[in-house]
Amino acid sequence: MSRLYKILAVFVSLWTAGAADVALHVHITKRLTKKTVAPAVYDLRGAAPALSTEPELLSEFDRIVVMLTGAKPARVDPRTITIEQRNGQFEPDLAVVPVGSTVQFPNSDPIFHNVFSLSHARQFDLGFYPQGKSKSVTFDRPGVVQVYCHIHANMYAAIVVSDGPWYGKPAADGAITWKDVPAGKYKAAAWHKIAGLYQLPIDVPATGRVQVDLYVPLDAEHRP
Repeated sequence: MSRLYKILAVFVSLWTAGAADVALHVHITKRLTKKTVAPAVYDLRGAAPALSTEPELLSEFDRIVVMLTGAKPARVDPRTITIEQRNGQFEPDLAVVPVGSTVQFPNSDPIFHNVFSLSHARQFDLGFYPQGKSKSVTFDRPGVVQVYCHIHANMYAAIVVSDGPWYGKPAADGAITWKDVPAGKYKAAAWHKIAGLYQLPIDVPATGRVQVDLYVPLDAEHRP
């Protein structure tokens, strides 16, 4: 088979595969309490992690990122975002980025902070640095990276790294729609900052629209 014929065959295969819109709706079946315990990997001082009193959220969906996984998506351009250390917290404390993206961690507090992670997707320790300084990390593998501060046990953020273009935060009603998703088998995933990961296998048809309802059962305790 000639090279030109192979290229044409690939284009024909992609064209005939088709694509559809995926409308994902996340349903929360229980509510979290307003005070939550940061799921610390460990505490250098040997003490129990401190309670983190978070501001009241407009919606529980502020804690959730969603994505489609399982297929071989097209390349997504990496991004550069900022997670600031301010008022003894990470702001924002939940972000989602494509593989290859870089996160900057400026310290805006008049005290030293530290940023580290022991997560399988990306392990790092940026050391201690003062106000006005910033360090950054590039995330080259998909997965969930949980970020902490060695000095302040209540500081906790999560970075969800996606290997495809179908990711984001749902709207206030839990809904999100992705257009023109190539036909195939996927997993619809929702990762909640306290409750963890929930997934549902789905088949995306070659045309039309598929509605997916994903239920996230939450309670007042952290799900390991």
